[in-house]
Amino acid sequence: MTIPKRKTNFEKTERMKLLLSRNSILGILLLISAFSFAQTTATDWYDKGQQLFTDKKYSEAVTAFEKASSINPKYKEAFYKAGWCYNDMEKYDKAIINLKKAIALKPDYYLAYQELGYAYKKSEKYFDALDALNNAILYKKDYSLAYKQLGDVYDKLKQKEKAISAYKKAYEFDNKNESACFNIGYGYNALENFDSALVWLNKANSLKENTSTYNEIGFANYKLKRNEEALAAYQNALKITPKNGTAYKGMGDVYRRNYKPAKVDEAIQQYLKAIEYNPSSSGSNFGLGWCYNEKSRYDEAITLLRKSIELDKTTTAAYVELGYALHMTKKNYEGLDVFKQAITLDPKNTLSRYYSGLIYISLNDKTNGLKMYNELQPLDATLAGKLLAKINAM
Repeated sequence: MTIPKRKTNFEKTERMKLLLSRNSILGILLLISAFSFAQTTATDWYDKGQQLFTDKKYSEAVTAFEKASSINPKYKEAFYKAGWCYNDMEKYDKAIINLKKAIALKPDYYLAYQELGYAYKKSEKYFDALDALNNAILYKKDYSLAYKQLGDVYDKLKQKEKAISAYKKAYEFDNKNESACFNIGYGYNALENFDSALVWLNKANSLKENTSTYNEIGFANYKLKRNEEALAAYQNALKITPKNGTAYKGMGDVYRRNYKPAKVDEAIQQYLKAIEYNPSSSGSNFGLGWCYNEKSRYDEAITLLRKSIELDKTTTAAYVELGYALHMTKKNYEGLDVFKQAITLDPKNTLSRYYSGLIYISLNDKTNGLKMYNELQPLDATLAGKLLAKINAM
């Protein structure tokens, strides 16, 4: 009888390794299979998307929501949440597609209408946004967020009164809505109803103090010539945001325009800070240029006023101040060109004609000086009289 050879220790070890390897592979396959099975239903994918959405992992979340809707094409909530994710990802075209699908499945889906309105607003399709948001309100009369979005759209369309009405509705249905209060105040400032603006801006600040709100309070008080209140509001804005160019400009405007005579030195200090923190502010460059003209620092004024016009070519006052500075530095013909630009912008501008007349007098050009007088006479008889006196004294 042949006796089988006993396996060596080496052979036993190799066999055990093989068995362990096979078991490991089998285990991994089973885990993969179990995981895949756990994610195979639409509800499972939707729940996965919800968790990712909560974690603000929008790109991964939208994949899960789209998996859910591909398994169940009638899963309206999955389309809605996918649209929401795409809005947060600023992919508004894809948001619109998904939200429309959600609404097709549920025509009274007010949440989806609100998100659709937001997507249209961000895409600058404002009339489509109005339709969507009005539908949201149609199906939920007290939908504060939809009213707020509606106000935003009317504001973009420069329909300030309609915007204010919508924001008031947003506040009516959510009296903790600080943003709605601010926007109402901002709208009233734009309409030059400064007392009403202050009511709503103070209400906004009572809910949550904010730099922008204090700046708007400062602006309203500045326009009402309540100088101390304006300066205090701007100082409060700076306590929240120290590098706040808007607040410094606002204080510069108060010192420059509201005090008689102007507090030029104080204004200069504020405008310098304003430009430091916001060099692209046309108004700050203009204000400082105006102040330098008052201090006879004409060359510095010219640089600032040119910058102001570069940043905003529509401000007539900047052209007038620049023309004056050029005249005072004997750049008369260049000054005349600038005054002509000011008159083109504002055909009824009086100072451009007055200073042009002064330039013509300095050039001993009585004919064009009288032309400026004749243009000025129906616009400002007093100023025209001053110019005529100088012409007659030539």
